[in-house]
Formats: sequence, C-alpha cells, structure tokens
Amino acid sequence: MRLFIILLFFFTTLFGCDTSSNINAYENYTKAKKAYIQSILDNNKNLKIKSLKEIVKCGKFLGFNVIKYQKRLTNLQKTTPKHKITPKHSPLNIETEYIKLLSTNPIKIKLSSKMKVKFSTLIRKGVYYKIFDIIGGRTNKNILKKIGKFYLRIAQNNHKKVRIVIYSKQKFIVHYSTYKHILKITLPIKKQPKKTIPKKIINHNKIIVIDAGHGGRDAGGIGHGIKEKNIVLPVSKYLKYELSKRGYKVYLTRYKDKFITLRNRTKFANRKKADLFISLHCNIAPTKSSVHGIETYFLSPARSARAKRVAKLENSAIGNLKSTTQNIVLNFLNKNRIIDSTKLSIDIQKSLIYNLKKHYKNIRDGGVRPAPFWVLVGTNMPAILIEIGYLSNKQEAKRLNTKSYQKRIAKYIAEGIDNYFRKNR
Repeated sequence: MRLFIILLFFFTTLFGCDTSSNINAYENYTKAKKAYIQSILDNNKNLKIKSLKEIVKCGKFLGFNVIKYQKRLTNLQKTTPKHKITPKHSPLNIETEYIKLLSTNPIKIKLSSKMKVKFSTLIRKGVYYKIFDIIGGRTNKNILKKIGKFYLRIAQNNHKKVRIVIYSKQKFIVHYSTYKHILKITLPIKKQPKKTIPKKIINHNKIIVIDAGHGGRDAGGIGHGIKEKNIVLPVSKYLKYELSKRGYKVYLTRYKDKFITLRNRTKFANRKKADLFISLHCNIAPTKSSVHGIETYFLSPARSARAKRVAKLENSAIGNLKSTTQNIVLNFLNKNRIIDSTKLSIDIQKSLIYNLKKHYKNIRDGGVRPAPFWVLVGTNMPAILIEIGYLSNKQEAKRLNTKSYQKRIAKYIAEGIDNYFRKNR
C-alpha cells in the first residue's frame, strides 16, 4: 500500500496537478496529502517537498487554506542545500565499510589512490595489538566492536590518518594486502561448520498397515521351489523399516509365518485407524513361464479376464462366495476411497518401475488395475494390493529370492507412498 501511494504521487507530480476539473484537483490533493503523511512516517525529505508542492498547488486551485503547508514547504526548502559540496580528498567511507567488517572475513576497505597503509604491532600488559594506519583517511566515527575472540577499533587517530586496531589477549597473526587500492585484512577466525538442518519428516502422524499375504498353512503361489509367503514377509519387514525411517507409524498384520484370515487382516487395519493399507503378494502364471512384471491393484469390480484370474487366486483363502454376494458388496464401495486407492496405486507403481529399471534389465510394467480382492473389502482407508513379481518366471523368481532385490522393492514402495502424501495432503 505504501509503495502504491508513493507511485501514485510520482505519477501525479510528473504530469502536474490535474486542474481540468474540481474533481480531478480534489483527487490529486487527497493523494498528495496521503503521500505527505507517508513521507513523515518514512522521514523522507524529498517526498515531503514534492507532496507539499502538490498540496499547495491543488489546494490553491480549490480555494483551500494552504498557508500552513506553504510555510512547511518554505522551511524545508531553506534547509535543503542546492548543491552538494565535494571534499577535496575522498574520506574513508567508514559507515559502508563497517558493514563489511561485521559480515566478512577477510575485511575489505576501499582506499583512494592518495591513501597509504602502515602496519605495526604492539604488546602491552598481555594484550596483542595489530595496527593499521590509513594515512589520508577521514572519519567522524569512533567504533568498537567484538568479532569472535578479537576486538576491533576504528577512529580518527589525528588529522592525517584513520587508525584500525585489532587486539586480543591471545597471540594471533593477521594477513593483509593492499592490492588495487583495497586493504584486505584476514583474521584467524575458524569457519563455523554449517548447521545441518534435518529434513522435515512429512506425515509423521500417518499410520500405515503392511499386510504380508498368505502365511502358515496358506503358502500362496509356488514357483521354482519358492513359496510366496516366504518372499512377501521379509519384503514387508524391509518396508516397515523404510517407512519408519521416514517418520511413519507402521504395523504388520503378521511378523512370522502365521495364517491370518482375510477378514482379520482388514479388522486389524481398521482397529489401528490406519491411513493406508498395503497388501504384498507374488503372482503366478500357471500356463506361461515367460509372463513377468509388477502389477498394482486397487479394490473395484474386475474389468478384465486377467484381473479376475489374479483376484480368484488371491481370494481362495476366504472360501466360495456367491457372485450375487460379491456384486452387492462391491456396489457399496466408497467411491472416494476407490479414487484415493487409484492415486496411491499409480504413485507406487510409477516409483517401482522407474527406479528398478535403473538397476535391472527386463523390468516390466504390468500396470495399475482394478480387481475385487477380498483382503481389501472391509478397509476404511485407501487400500491396494501389489503383485511384486511372478514366481512362475525363472528370472523374476530368482530376483525375488534375494535380499538386495527385496530391499529395493521396499524402498521404492516407500518412495511411492511419500509421493502420494505429498500430492494428497
């Protein structure tokens, strides 16, 4: 607002008081008064003079009594010199240089071509002094300042020189130079190590439940002698570690090789009031060993034969459910939760594929798909199921059975969760 008033005033003064009508003259008069008030607040002498001129000019046109403003203007103009007096010898601009003294090391002071510097040292009563005499310098300041363990004093020593004294009770060495008319004084001050600002932990109040699929008597899929339940459990533990590092509160539905019903997994997540539910699984392609890739699913009526096949395989633990019952449940799904689950699926899938491709060949993006997984049905929060690879594929099964691959899977899922919360606060 202040800048706006000043700009308005400058424009009106540039073109003069518009006296084409009483209305315009009154508007300019009002603007000039506002600018005058602002000049008082800012202690801006030039603005005071300009605003008073405008007040007097427009006020006279309008027939106002502007005698007091005229007197103030006259007094100000009397105290304002018409020309600046340039000294014969350029003095040391101690005020400007003093700012540099406080903020930089080495200290830098500009000198004129006629100034000379003499350096000397002195020890008196256990105090060590380094003295710089700037011959030809001028200052009306007398400054004493502490810089670290040193004291610095600047004053006019006599009519011929300015003296800079640096002193301390500890013995010290200063380096100085006068290259290109700049006095450069380097103090032996150790640079303070930069404070490491810890990265702000986002969503430290978020609760995430990680569900390691299958377990106990339910081995899940088996491929190349590897059981699904034995892959997803360590991955879920690595994921818990990654998320905990980032500040999330994390729970696992199972910490060991134990069978848990799908309904109890969901109940557990609801009881913990989780913000997200992530279920980890491995895929199986019974007929084709060449099929591979990572797929992420969110709860929704199945829309493809492939999604139906995967859902049928993962839902086997719940027993046979009539198709009519399935449709009734799915029709009552919360649409907002489906949308949030879709967003979460996309962020995690993108993170997994993009990052794994940096380290491994033949990483295939199986996409984000809707499917009716019953482990996700009863959750009150966004919930997804990740098929982290195919055990029926020899190369993928081998990778899934290694700690390095499991840890990377966990890390990139965690990064996907971070991305989801950043976008959906």
